Amino acid sequence: MLKRATCTIYLAQESDTFGKDSELASTLAQGKPVIAFIPEGDNEYIDELLGDLQAIYPEKDETYRILEHIKGFAPSLVLNDMQLTQWLCRITKANAKEVKKRLRKIVCDLYNKRAKSLRDTHPLGLQVNLSTGVANGVLVVRTVDQCAKLVRSILTKTMKFDLELVKKENGEYLFLREKISHSIFRVVTGDAMLTNTFWNYYLEQAE
Repeated sequence: MLKRATCTIYLAQESDTFGKDSELASTLAQGKPVIAFIPEGDNEYIDELLGDLQAIYPEKDETYRILEHIKGFAPSLVLNDMQLTQWLCRITKANAKEVKKRLRKIVCDLYNKRAKSLRDTHPLGLQVNLSTGVANGVLVVRTVDQCAKLVRSILTKTMKFDLELVKKENGEYLFLREKISHSIFRVVTGDAMLTNTFWNYYLEQAE
């Protein structure tokens, strides 16, 4: 499937999964685009989540459904947060408005952290295409509209980019940054020794 795909869409959920991360890295290693769709966690998204859970637990009240989502998004927080513990022990005493506000903050913080990680620091966020030696990055989008526009630009070969020279402590890098997602699509090192080594040895056929 990944061999035949033109690009893949990675849908971020409550936590990382080894299978999806492997598919992401495998697609990048082939030199193909990977779009990571990470919701913004706004009120509209929260309402959709709660609507889905209502279909599963129609007999439960809204506060129960909200707390179920909190347990899914932040299981460790449930054990360490006194307020959440009290809400779970006495659901009838919990204020639905306050619980929903807490859920939105948890979801928003989680997705913002995951978006920043995939865009800037995730170990699988940049992968080298072994055939060409070019480093490929994940394209992170936060809305359905951004995702649709990016898929269209990939399939129609109309992607647009900005060139960005970045200076860091360990040297210079040249980023090719995709305009819709503002993510790194390709990166080239400015290190003279690595550049010389790449052009002289990497593309040579192994004996």
